[in-house]
Amino acid sequence: MLHSGPLFIGKRMGERHVPDDKDRQDMLNWLSPAPWQLRQGGDRKGGSLVERILAARGYDSPEAAASLFQLSLEDLPDPFLFRDMDRAVKIILSCLDKANPRILIFGDYDADGLTAAALLSRYFEELGHLPLILIPDRFDDGYGLSPALVAEIGLHRPDLVITVDTGTSAPASIGELLDQGIDVVVTDHHQATGGQENMRAPLINPSLADEPYPFKSLSGAGVALMLTLALDKRLGRVSPLRDQLITLATVGTVADVVSLTGANRIIVRHGLEHFPRSAPEGLRAVCRSSSADMRRLDTRDIAFSVAPRLNAAGRMGDVRLALDLLLENNPVRAEELVASMDSLNQERRQAEQEVFGQALDSVLDEAGDEPLAVALAAGSGWHVGVLGIVSSRLVERLRVPAITLNEEDGILTGSARSYGRINLLAAIRSAGHLLEKYGGHSGAAGLTVRKENLEAFRKALDRHLRAIPPGERQSPHLADVLMDGRDLTVDTIMGLEVFEPTGAGFERPLVWMEDLTIENVSRVGEGRHLKFTLRTSDESMQTADALLFGRGEDIVFFAPGDLVDVMAYPEINAWRDRRTVQLRLLDIRPAREDRDNETALSACQALLEDRPPGRIPPLNLTPAFFSALWPLADALSGPGARSVIFHPVRLAWLLSHRYNVEAGALAVLLGLAVFDQAGLLSLVRNEDQTLAFRASREGRERPALSDTALWGRLKAMGAIQT
Repeated sequence: MLHSGPLFIGKRMGERHVPDDKDRQDMLNWLSPAPWQLRQGGDRKGGSLVERILAARGYDSPEAAASLFQLSLEDLPDPFLFRDMDRAVKIILSCLDKANPRILIFGDYDADGLTAAALLSRYFEELGHLPLILIPDRFDDGYGLSPALVAEIGLHRPDLVITVDTGTSAPASIGELLDQGIDVVVTDHHQATGGQENMRAPLINPSLADEPYPFKSLSGAGVALMLTLALDKRLGRVSPLRDQLITLATVGTVADVVSLTGANRIIVRHGLEHFPRSAPEGLRAVCRSSSADMRRLDTRDIAFSVAPRLNAAGRMGDVRLALDLLLENNPVRAEELVASMDSLNQERRQAEQEVFGQALDSVLDEAGDEPLAVALAAGSGWHVGVLGIVSSRLVERLRVPAITLNEEDGILTGSARSYGRINLLAAIRSAGHLLEKYGGHSGAAGLTVRKENLEAFRKALDRHLRAIPPGERQSPHLADVLMDGRDLTVDTIMGLEVFEPTGAGFERPLVWMEDLTIENVSRVGEGRHLKFTLRTSDESMQTADALLFGRGEDIVFFAPGDLVDVMAYPEINAWRDRRTVQLRLLDIRPAREDRDNETALSACQALLEDRPPGRIPPLNLTPAFFSALWPLADALSGPGARSVIFHPVRLAWLLSHRYNVEAGALAVLLGLAVFDQAGLLSLVRNEDQTLAFRASREGRERPALSDTALWGRLKAMGAIQT
């Protein structure tokens, strides 16, 4: 087993290269990637690509495939399975029996809440009762049903309030409305943060621990849709707007990134199918503005074109614009509203860029001696509407959970996003006593904290996250199948459309391809993304363009001629009536990395124990190699001697691609082991089987590397060149 020795720093190790904080963080991310896995049976041969993917996902019989491809609205669970649905329906129908019932819908300002509010509004309007709609202002009101909003609702004197996409965490505010003689029905999908047992109104929320409804992952719009289906069932009818309502629920479901399985899959499949003829005029106008083809609309069009435009209105303080668009029936007016929304979306992008740059600098400036466990950025004057997006970009860049907060009058409010397998809400709850309020789910949350409690909150959250073993924080990349160049044809890749709709919980087919040669690599999209030209090494010798989004800084790790493996979503690129296959990369790495890491580790361990190492590659450990490896290891460990988790293959690539020193995985392991024996650093294998080193910062009297036992052994083998 690799072990640590006495600590000291060598004298003849070359000048220390000191990367800046961003550079160091990029290198640390490169050295410790998310693991790759292949589904069981994903390497089997024979059958079409679609058949192999179905089998790998467990749909290996006609009956199983039918359960995936032949679902219909009739397969939705009965909405009356919700514990409180019967009570909610009775309250609503009793209200509708009044001569002039006043209904108020209270929703959230994101795309899910807005589509849910529009859905219920259109439903009740068709019944002859046009409701009022109240959506909080992100800046003036914040999230949820606050006492001030309760007072505002009271001014409208409604007979009934129905909440959508919110309300679970506000039992006290709900109680105030009830005490005013206002009936309330709560529809939501967010996890409870405590106190919901005091909810006196019907609470329709599939995520509650004791909720019998069988599908737990409905969006806020999905829950609102279930309410309309229950009302229709009790009224003995099918709403003439049913397909239109489902298109709205489809947008909310995709926008909120809930699992596209079960009931959600049924809703989204039906909504996409009926979108061209049933979607409200506002959604049609958004599609036209974004160049999305309604005849071939898919979940990615909604996620990357439709939903961001709807969210932009709420983020930039004009949420009514998005709501008006969803309620608009006039095509001309819808186009005017979309033009205004596109302008807001451009403003949102500019604000996002500015806040992200400041937030990233803030996080790296505050980073301690240990690797980041959480990226917490706080500032003043930051645009509140982009904090969630900035947190997402921090997660993408730093690969840890991120929280972005804006301070105003000593109160910090913002948004958090998770990374990998970390339950973000549980992490925040561990420090919840330091917060004014918080809410959300495992992947995303909102919170408010007083300035004087911020540092204590940061430390408590940091402790909670560091207690999670590194290997349990990351989600492995899970490929469906191994694929070679013979399947890189337009017809084969177009056949993958059978898996739509895809998204969270039922992802697009993900393939693992091995031994691809990089023919070209460049930065695109203002430097944020990478574009590769890749060539397969099998007899097909196919070439394909490949895009890696959000990792433009990684260009320093790749060069033409490199042999790589990729995990990719194969897709069709259509341009001027020409269709080609392109690969949307999830990840790219040195070819056969896992195998080469294990081979190098096994050989290194044998040499450390003075055993025959088996077949090993030629070693040429020169002074230039050691003079490059030590400053790099020292700089990565940083002034605070942080522990650096690494893959040997990737450290070797770092030497060759950034420092022009050719070395293999075994060479860098042996070099680090020599440093370990000399006391320059400690090299260990952690309990979760990751490798790590930590440079020494103690002492000044140092023996030479040639005094170590491993040096002598390597010298005798002819591996040391002096």
